Amino acid sequence: MESKKISDYTEAEFFSLISELFNRSFSSEKERDVVVYAIVNAAQHPDGTDIIFYPKEDEEDSPEGVLKRIKEWRAANGLPGFKAG
Repeated sequence: MESKKISDYTEAEFFSLISELFNRSFSSEKERDVVVYAIVNAAQHPDGTDIIFYPKEDEEDSPEGVLKRIKEWRAANGLPGFKAG
C-alpha cells in the first residue's frame, strides 16, 4: 500500500480503513502493520499508533472514536482534512 496523505482519502474511505483494522482477521502481522501504518502516516497524529491501540480513558475505543480523535486534532492544528467525496 503506497503512502497517502489524509487529503487523498474521503472520510468514508479512511473510516473503512480504520474499520478494517478493528474488524478484520489479518493473515499476517505484516498485513496488519501495512494498514496500521497507512492510518498513522496519513493521520500525522503525534500519538502515532497509540491513537489506535491506547485511547485515553475518556475516549471511545472504536473506529468512530479513532476517526473523531484524528479529525479533532487535525482541525485544532490547522491541518487539511479529507477530500470531498
